[in-house]
Amino acid sequence: MDTKISGVGVEAVEYAQDSRTVRTQFDQEKAPASIAVIATLADVMDTNPGELDPLYFTVDPDALDALVRVRNGTNGDIHVAFTHEGHAITVHSYGVVVITPEHELTAQKYERGEGK
Repeated sequence: MDTKISGVGVEAVEYAQDSRTVRTQFDQEKAPASIAVIATLADVMDTNPGELDPLYFTVDPDALDALVRVRNGTNGDIHVAFTHEGHAITVHSYGVVVITPEHELTAQKYERGEGK
């Protein structure tokens, strides 16, 4: 792991300035999805992970970890999407967390005419 975010080692972090989306690649053998979500969200919000609402307020962390556990390529991707702390979060079974501020998604839908 090359990078650490909020104390959790990750393989890669990508920031998209236009959509304010953050994409984190993490090693599921070393960090469960629930920990990667909190670490990435804390980084996005520029806060300490302990300052965030507990993840279990939104989703069962054990169930999340079980659903997106390491999968081989033949089984396809399973992903879980939810909102937490005002951010849309998608966790993929291939070890990727994608976080976008919820208001950004609403604005994008409106601009495409979906919010009318």
